[in-house]
Amino acid sequence: GDDFSGVFWNPAGLARVERGTVYWEATHGRFENQSQFFGSSSRYESSSTRMGAIGVVVPYPVYQGSLVFAGGFGRNRDFDNGLEISAYDTAVEFGKEGFSEDRGALGAWTLSGAVDIAPNLSLGVSVYRWRGSNQFAQELTLEDVQNAHADTVRLYQRFASKDRYSAWGLQGGLLYWHPTGFRLGLTVAATTPLRIASDLEDESEDVFDNGSDVYPTERYTDGYRIQHPLTFALGLGYVRGPWTVAGDVHYGDLQSVTYDELPQAIVPNVDDFRRQYRDALRLHLGGEYAFRSVALRAGYYRDPVRYIGGGSVPDVRIESERGAWTVGLGSKLENAVGLDVAAVFGGYRVREGNREDRVQTVRVFASATFWFGVVEGGGK
Repeated sequence: GDDFSGVFWNPAGLARVERGTVYWEATHGRFENQSQFFGSSSRYESSSTRMGAIGVVVPYPVYQGSLVFAGGFGRNRDFDNGLEISAYDTAVEFGKEGFSEDRGALGAWTLSGAVDIAPNLSLGVSVYRWRGSNQFAQELTLEDVQNAHADTVRLYQRFASKDRYSAWGLQGGLLYWHPTGFRLGLTVAATTPLRIASDLEDESEDVFDNGSDVYPTERYTDGYRIQHPLTFALGLGYVRGPWTVAGDVHYGDLQSVTYDELPQAIVPNVDDFRRQYRDALRLHLGGEYAFRSVALRAGYYRDPVRYIGGGSVPDVRIESERGAWTVGLGSKLENAVGLDVAAVFGGYRVREGNREDRVQTVRVFASATFWFGVVEGGGK
């Protein structure tokens, strides 16, 4: 994009920025999972409000072409999800009550630059310092509600973990724009191995007819590193009068993800990326209509569920692919301040063993852009 968002989408787009900008964004998200387990329904809900991004873009005056720098922070992935269970498991003949949830996000500090390398062609580079965390909590109680077992009355287990993520990343991009309004963009991104440091704890209690076994809280730490492959993106756009239409596809082969360093305490839960994940393209489509100082936007994106299980865990069957519809509204005030709001309505449906999850999400973005200065002597 030809604004601060370009540091993540395609840094080459920054070369189209003609005035200095300060950008700020806040997000609010809601997650709902209607799950079915052995014919019983449960609902899990969560919400969060976070700062989405803050950054500055500064064009540097040059005699010909464009030279632009940018820096800031962007939070572009959240881990918020979960489920609740309240059902009788006929396979093990226990009533099950419990929940599991993830709460966290991943973002990056970035420095970016873009320059015109030929008429109608720009090159951009972003350097990222990825940081984030995720807190996972799970509680499960199995109770012999139908007296199916000789002496076991209740089994209880609690597990919790906090993961901290860090990595360096680099993205390069090219953007070509034709005088007729067509635009073509290409990006390639790479990261150093993602380092995960984990703090874990668990406890459990088994209750029998004649007593109980209590296993007090046990705490331990672990760590591992994951190497991600290169990711590629290709985008096309067209601008004509007040209309803008654009689309892009993203590809990264999750099946080629490898462990540079294996965890020691949680080895049984390590994913087999080659067998338990699938290849898929991420697709974005969108359009904008601008009149006077107002812009109306709408779009769709498709981000397929990659995890399909298998092996030592149940297969995951994708009943409905993950996708979302987006709507937005933007306005410029006195050509000095821009205000934007957008909403994203998404969902998907998957079946894993005897459980089906119907997930619906809503995310709202509110942002403000402040323009300052005028670039003189530029060749645009």
